Amino acid sequence: MLRLTLHLVFAANFAVSPVAGSKDKPASNCRNPSALYEEGLKDYDQKFTKAAIEKFEAAHKCSKNPLILYNIGLAYKRLYDAEQQPDLLHAAKKALVEYVDAIEKDPALGADPEEVKPVLAEIDAEIERIRPPEVAPEPEPPPPAPDPVDPGKSRRLLGIGLMSGGGALTVVGVAVSAAFASKGARLHDQLNGAGGIYDQLEAGGCGLAQPEDAPGADTMTCDALRGERQDLKADGARANGVAFGMMAVGVVGLGLIIGGAVAFAQGKRATAEWESSQRARVRVLPTMGGLVLQGRF
Repeated sequence: MLRLTLHLVFAANFAVSPVAGSKDKPASNCRNPSALYEEGLKDYDQKFTKAAIEKFEAAHKCSKNPLILYNIGLAYKRLYDAEQQPDLLHAAKKALVEYVDAIEKDPALGADPEEVKPVLAEIDAEIERIRPPEVAPEPEPPPPAPDPVDPGKSRRLLGIGLMSGGGALTVVGVAVSAAFASKGARLHDQLNGAGGIYDQLEAGGCGLAQPEDAPGADTMTCDALRGERQDLKADGARANGVAFGMMAVGVVGLGLIIGGAVAFAQGKRATAEWESSQRARVRVLPTMGGLVLQGRF
């Protein structure tokens, strides 16, 4: 406080006239800067700090005397001590920095800048103390862990597909094979059964070829029976071929059913082992020192 009083009195000696060489001219419509300054001193002494700041700033604006900046800076600092508003501390620093710049540029002002630098250092320390801590950006959350994959699922699905396909092939193969086998049996009866083509050929004296016909046999009737025989044999061969082919399809379908059942069983077993490994397995074992938990957690 002693240094503050000395500087306030010192600044008052220059409050009434602008500094030599200053490029800023006092405002033409100002009140008497000396009177403003004296009122500011009184307000400051009576702890009316805000009023003192207004008077000091008005006196500085009118006189352009940089020595008043010291009074302004200290007044802002006192107001900060009372209200703890950071902008007041920055205003104090601004005024004092301008004060130091002015007296360093013009030694004729008769002030020592070194006397103010400890106050500036104190202000800088306080600014650093109240500076809000830098908020580190929140780290990005780790990517979600992939869902555990059931190793047996694909095999179970493969097994289901094979059994479904194999079942369809087996049903179709057996049904079609049975139908054509039945047709082949009917054709066989038409050829070899009682009253069939072979019986009719024999009754008409017809041979399997024209030269084998008996004397007096009706050639046209024999040729018709022989033609019908050939047609029935060809139809029978086709029916038997389709029946055997579709039986083979049924056998393939049965193989697919067996393979699908095996794949499904393997997949189910793999799934069961995997699910078992996912669960915690803990055993309590007695020891000399007590009980021990052992297993996978």
